[in-house]
Amino acid sequence: MFVTILIVCIVIVLPFLIYVQIRTRSNSGYLNPLIVCSHCQSKGCVRVKSVTRKTGVSGSKATAAILTGGLSVLATGLSRKQNFTQAYCENCKSSWVF
Repeated sequence: MFVTILIVCIVIVLPFLIYVQIRTRSNSGYLNPLIVCSHCQSKGCVRVKSVTRKTGVSGSKATAAILTGGLSVLATGLSRKQNFTQAYCENCKSSWVF
């Protein structure tokens, strides 16, 4: 009896759990049931993922560019990179960053 239940769990339940895990992960990130969409006010259909974006001019990089005669700009650029969270609502198909 126990062996039969174990086989059923391995053959049926385990692939289903793997399918659900793959289904909840996508290019738009992971489904977060606690976040409410800021556009359509629906809860439980927002996917989130971490993204890195270039923002503004870094003061230390600008100073280094002045001191090195502009050579450091070729290697590092002037903009700084900052981590944000990107959200995507599956209900209204809107996307925003916070």
